[in-house]
Amino acid sequence: MRKLMLTLALGTVCLLGATNSAFAQTARLQIIHNSPDPTVDIYVNGTLFEDNLAFRTATAYADVPAGVTLNVGVALSTSTSVADTLVNFPVSLVAGETYVAIASGIVGNTTTPFTLNLQNGYQESAATAGNVEFRVHHGSPDAPTVDVFARTVAKLVDNASYGDITGYISVPPATYYLDVTPATDSSTIVATFAADLSGLAGGAAVVFASGFLLPGAGQAAFGIYAALPDGTVVPFPASPVARVQVIHNSPSPTVDIYAGADLFEDDFAFRTATEFRWVPAETVVPLGVALDNSTSANDTIVNFDVTFTNGKTYVVLASGIVGNTTTPFTLNVNDMGREQNLSGSGVDFAVVHGSTDAPAVDVFARRVAKLVNDAAYGDITGYLNVPAAQYYLDVTLANDSTTIAGTFNADLSGLDGGVATVFASGLLSPATGEPAFGLFAALPDGAVAQFPGSPVARLQIIHNSPSPTVDIYAGADLFEDDFAFRTATEFRWVPAETVIPIGVALDNSTSANDTIVNFDVTFTNGETYIVVASGIVGNATTPFTLLPFAGAREEAGDPGVIDVLVHHGSPDAPGVDVILENVGPVANDLNYTDFQGYVNPPAELIRLLIAPEKDSANFVATYKTDLTGLEGAAITVFASGNFDGSDPGFGLWATTADGTTFALDVTTSLQDLELDLSLVSIFPNPARGSVTLDVTAEQPGSANIRMFDIQGREVLRESMVVTIGNNETVLLLGDLPSGTYSILAELNGAYATKKLVITN
Repeated sequence: MRKLMLTLALGTVCLLGATNSAFAQTARLQIIHNSPDPTVDIYVNGTLFEDNLAFRTATAYADVPAGVTLNVGVALSTSTSVADTLVNFPVSLVAGETYVAIASGIVGNTTTPFTLNLQNGYQESAATAGNVEFRVHHGSPDAPTVDVFARTVAKLVDNASYGDITGYISVPPATYYLDVTPATDSSTIVATFAADLSGLAGGAAVVFASGFLLPGAGQAAFGIYAALPDGTVVPFPASPVARVQVIHNSPSPTVDIYAGADLFEDDFAFRTATEFRWVPAETVVPLGVALDNSTSANDTIVNFDVTFTNGKTYVVLASGIVGNTTTPFTLNVNDMGREQNLSGSGVDFAVVHGSTDAPAVDVFARRVAKLVNDAAYGDITGYLNVPAAQYYLDVTLANDSTTIAGTFNADLSGLDGGVATVFASGLLSPATGEPAFGLFAALPDGAVAQFPGSPVARLQIIHNSPSPTVDIYAGADLFEDDFAFRTATEFRWVPAETVIPIGVALDNSTSANDTIVNFDVTFTNGETYIVVASGIVGNATTPFTLLPFAGAREEAGDPGVIDVLVHHGSPDAPGVDVILENVGPVANDLNYTDFQGYVNPPAELIRLLIAPEKDSANFVATYKTDLTGLEGAAITVFASGNFDGSDPGFGLWATTADGTTFALDVTTSLQDLELDLSLVSIFPNPARGSVTLDVTAEQPGSANIRMFDIQGREVLRESMVVTIGNNETVLLLGDLPSGTYSILAELNGAYATKKLVITN
C-alpha cells in the first residue's frame, strides 16, 4: 500500500505519490473539522459533501472519485452553492485507499495557518479482532510538544508536535485515563482525560487534540476528542483522577466503605484489601465508614474528607481502634503508593506499622539487611526492592535489636516484578477475642497474604563419625541424602522453638521410619548452629552422638579476615593445645567434643602447631593450609579420625559455610617426630644468652632451625649446612625474655622438636 501525504494551505498543494486511475474508481474519505472557526459547508467537485460542518465534528466515511483531481472547497454555513467557497484544495486520491482530511489551524494566522492535513492508511475497523485501534493527531495550535500516557498502562504518544499524526495504536476496549505531559517533563501532568473505549470493541477512531491550551476570550479551550467512522465525535472529558487501594487494618467489625455517595467496598472485612481503583482527584471526596448492613452513605458512622492529587497513587489503611482515645480509628495514607514495580524485577514493598500496642520496632530480613529502622505505630516506610525470594523477617524492639519479638516467613519468591504493602496488624498483647500481632502483605489486586510466624535457626551438619554413609532426617523431612564421612551440608533453615527429632538412617533409607538413632533437639529462634556427628557407633566410651555448637557464623565479622572455629573430634586423641604460627594459641586444653572459637587468621598460607595440653612448647604435629581468597569467610577446622594410627587415620579438616570440606596438609607427622627426636640435642638447657644446637646427620644437606615462644610466634630463624655426623651451631638468644620456647628443626624432610627454657 502506497502512502499519500498532503498538506494544503490556502491553495498551496503538496501532492506525493498520486497516480492516475479510471474515473469509476473510488477511495474512502472522512473530513474532521478541527479548526476553531465558524461552522462551514464542504464541497467536493462542486457538489455539497457536508452541510453545516461544525468545529469538532466529522463526516462519515464516504466514497469519492479516485484517480482524478478533486476540488475540496470550504464555505460558510450560509452558502447556497460552490460559488460561495472561500478556499479550495485540489487533491487526487488513490483508488481503494482510505483517507482522513483534518482541517486545522487558524484562518489568518501566519504561524499556524488554516490547512488541510490529508493522509491515507486509515481504518474503518480494527485490524485486531476485539481491540480498539486509533491514531492520534496533535491539533492544538498553541500546545507544545507532548507525550501522552494511558495511566498504569503505557506511553501512547511520544514527542508529538503540532500537526503530527501517529500510527495506529491497538488496545483492549476499556476506560483509559490519558495524561498529557510536556515531552520535556513527563512527570508534570498538564491535563487528564477519560477515554471510554469500552463499547468500541472491533472499532477504529481518530483521536485528536483540539483548541487552545491558553485560550483567549471566546476561544475554545484545549480538549481531546475521538472521531468514529460514522462521523460521531466523542469528547474525552477532563477527569483528574488518582489510584487508591484501601486496606482494612482496624480490628473492628466488617464495614462498608463509601466514597462520597458511592459504595466503594461492600462487606469489607478486617485484614482484607481492595484492588487499586480510580477515584476523582482535585476535589473533596468524603470517605465514609458504615456498618456492613448499611444501605446508603447516610448510614456512615465516621467520615474523612480527602482531596487526592491528580496522577498520584495512594494506599489508605483504616487503622486504630474505634472508641480508643490513644489510638483512635483513623486513616493512615501513603501518598507515594505503587501498583507497578519501578525496576521491572525483584519485589517493591513498603512497610506500615499498624499494631496499636506495639512499640517502635526494627525489622531485619535475617542474613540480608535491616529493612525497617525505628518505626512507630502509624509510620510508613518508603519502598524497598529485594530479589524475589523467601525471607525470614525478625521484628525486634528499636532499642534492643538483639531480642527477637517475632519471626515471620515472607515468601516473595513468586512475586518477581511485583509490588506489595506489608503491614503489621493486631495486638502484641491481645485480650480475649482480640486479634494477635501478625504481618500481612496486600497486593495490588487486593489479595492479602499472611506471613506465618516461623521461628527458625540456621544449621550446618558435619559428618565426623567414621561410620557408613548415612541419610539425615529432620523430623519427617530428609535433611541430607547419602551423607559421607568428612563431608558437610551448607547452612540451612530449620524450625526453632519446637522439638525436632534429628534422625540417622542407613543411606538406602526411604523415610524417617528407617532411622536407627534419633536425637530430640530444640533450636533457639535467631541462633546459628553447627552440629557435628561424632563418636563411634557401638563404642560405649565414645558413642555416636551429635555435638552442637551455638553461635556459629556463616561469614566473618570483619570482611578482611577469616573466622575459624576449632573442634576436637578425634575420639582417642588426648587433650591438645592448638597454636597458630606467628599469632598465638587458638585453643588451650582442647579435649574430645570441645569447640574453641572464633579466631581470625589472615587470608594467606597458615600453619597450625599441635601440642599436648599444658605443654604447648612441645609440638607433636604441624599442619598448613592456604586460605588465600577466603577473606570474609567463616570455617570450621576439626580433628578427625583415629590418633592411634588405625583407619581412618588422624588429620585436620576444614569446612566452609557452603559445605565444602578439605583436608589440611600435614607438614610434620607424629611418626616423623618420634623417629627424629634423637637427631637433635640442645645444651645447656636452661640457657642464658646462647645455646648450642647439635644436629646428627646421616647424609649431607641443610638444616632449618626455627624457635617459637609459648604463643607460637617465631622469634628466631637460622639455617646451617650439615655433613655426615655431628654438626654444631650456636644460637644467640639476645634479649629474649625468660620463658619456655620450642625449637623446631627440619633436616632433609624430617622434623624434630625440643623444648628450651631461657633464664635471665
